[in-house]
Amino acid sequence: MAFYGTYVLARSATPLPHVPGMRSAFGSRCMLITRHQEGWQLAGLKTPMHHEWPAIHGGPVPLAIATGAPVLAVEIKESYCLQYGGATPDGRLWLAHFARAADNDKGCIFDHHDDSTVPLPAGVDVPANDLPGLADHLAGWAADAGLDTSASRIAEAIGTRTNETALDGLVRALGLVPVDTVYPAVELDDLDWWECWQRADDASVRVIQEWNARKRGRLRPLPGRPPAGADEFIRFLDRVADSMFGGGLTRAELRAEAARLLKTYPQP
Repeated sequence: MAFYGTYVLARSATPLPHVPGMRSAFGSRCMLITRHQEGWQLAGLKTPMHHEWPAIHGGPVPLAIATGAPVLAVEIKESYCLQYGGATPDGRLWLAHFARAADNDKGCIFDHHDDSTVPLPAGVDVPANDLPGLADHLAGWAADAGLDTSASRIAEAIGTRTNETALDGLVRALGLVPVDTVYPAVELDDLDWWECWQRADDASVRVIQEWNARKRGRLRPLPGRPPAGADEFIRFLDRVADSMFGGGLTRAELRAEAARLLKTYPQP
């Protein structure tokens, strides 16, 4: 299963969605975890909820610190470009960007780091579309992670592709062999609490609208009132996220909480 979004490669005995720093860096919409040997996990995440964008910063660094092992993140943007970010537990970070060959001379249309007010950890930016430079950084990251590969092997595996096939090639070049794939037990937008999801999504949009207004220096409140129970519906989604890959509430408990919220905050 492949989709546009962000893939995070890290080593941890704990499922990545439950590791501190994972959700604040990449959001809560984890769609699957492919487990590899020696505790390596590749988590695939869709675009974060609207309200999670302002909180996402530092990329893979917080996760590397939390796991005590190197972390690699690869963002796939509609086969248009790839954004790579590698981090080590000492806080080192490098970033690399690859756009489609036809767009090499143009600026990227995507905002890869939405919150420019939060400084990224000191790191190295690899020049855009520099395959040798990217391969060297990936090989260095792999050495820190104890993975046996080379820059030439990595360059051959990823080439100049800007879709999920580059990620597939990279994982193979790193020598990682999948063991199994774990899918979430429940979904944020599960039919059992679909109305709560919609209410939370409306509240989520309001959060980022307010954040963007403050960022632009708007002092007056936005017109209209926030959705009823906005904070509680967003907190409900956090509880669903806590339950997706073990732990948290059962489906029955989540259904009961959803029913309580809808009764407490009926639609006008």
